Amino acid sequence: MTTLQNRMRQRGNSRLAAALSLLAAFAMAPAAQGQEPAPARPSVLVTSPAQRRAYLANATVWREKALPSPEAIVEGPPGNPGGSRATVNPPDGIPCTYESGSATMGGKTPKFTCRTPDGRTIRVKYFDGDPASGNREVFAEVVATRLFWALGFPADRVYPITVNCKDCPADPMHGTGPRAARTFLGVTEPHFAGQLILSHSNPDQGWKFGEIEKAVAGLPDGPDKLRRRAEFDALSLLAVFIQHGDRKAPNQRLVCLGDLDESAGDVHSLDDNDAALAVQALFERSGATACRAPAVIIQDLGATFGSSGIRTTQSNKVRLSAWAKRPVFEPLPPGTLPRSGVRTCRGDITAAFDAGQDAGESPVISEAGRELLARLLGSLTDAHIRALFEAGRVDQLGEPAQWRDPDTKQTYTGIDAWVAAFKHKREQILTARCGG
Repeated sequence: MTTLQNRMRQRGNSRLAAALSLLAAFAMAPAAQGQEPAPARPSVLVTSPAQRRAYLANATVWREKALPSPEAIVEGPPGNPGGSRATVNPPDGIPCTYESGSATMGGKTPKFTCRTPDGRTIRVKYFDGDPASGNREVFAEVVATRLFWALGFPADRVYPITVNCKDCPADPMHGTGPRAARTFLGVTEPHFAGQLILSHSNPDQGWKFGEIEKAVAGLPDGPDKLRRRAEFDALSLLAVFIQHGDRKAPNQRLVCLGDLDESAGDVHSLDDNDAALAVQALFERSGATACRAPAVIIQDLGATFGSSGIRTTQSNKVRLSAWAKRPVFEPLPPGTLPRSGVRTCRGDITAAFDAGQDAGESPVISEAGRELLARLLGSLTDAHIRALFEAGRVDQLGEPAQWRDPDTKQTYTGIDAWVAAFKHKREQILTARCGG
């Protein structure tokens, strides 16, 4: 077994391990049916540290796109494995017989797998109904990924699902306790887009905000550099806006969204000893470019819409009171505004302790980056904003939501409170002027 696969299992990167295992399974399917298997395409690009920095500097961060309708935001991006939101969220949940808990999948997020009547195995992150201790990522991740998708920032596809778990233990995560039929709100995610780009055998390599900032800074001066800086600053500011503080490298992903040019390197199995677990990787030759469409994606947006901190806790995850009162920009000390009246804008974000260096804490936001995100956020109508929180089912979290506008003194409740707080925080971006 290779270093890559060992680390997948030892470190519990279940998304990547499951995705790569699925690719291997697809490669085996024809052989299992008595047919000659098709040659497996590489699902990982292994390159040099220098070329990885070049990919980071030139990766797609944002693309102009038509704003989806509010109805489309609630439904979600194309690719829902269940077919539609209504199909996977009937009032009593879709029937699904329990298979195993997250102990066999790695990671700490509560999840389980179950089998549908048509024989499909689905992997579900679930909420146990307790807002104090339950998995609030089930709500936050949907709202955050829908916002990114609507505005044109690459993001994973995350779909709400209601599961009627048959023969389900009282603790599905650990597979313990009395068994019965239990209904859970949850989310499910299809296989992520693209092939991983790594500079060594570590599927958790990901990227850090500080890495991209340095990579873009190293580009030759000119319009392309200015554009990439503006787009990265818009992404950085959006991450501040939603309070994505759990920004350790494994929570971000560098991928190739197009086909890899296999002539740019050599394809080898990452596991020569076990064909059943083999994953193909393209080892890029020095000076060659195998990927023409690199992109950076924030892979885990579950600890958002709260208030970031050095520890990732329940207060980081879809907590209205904490999110609403956290300013978008760090306040300036009294008397420090330049004579020009244009401030240096620093995003008010605290990186989790385990994010380490280059996590992008307190990022400087350029005026061009602020203007880009202000334009995108400003295009959202009240109906669009409401659709984000309806898609995330925040009204089913099981705790009251209330927010009082500090300017108008009007009090809002329920989803109205989230919409009003969103608009209040958006105004801070719309009205700022940044000199960075």
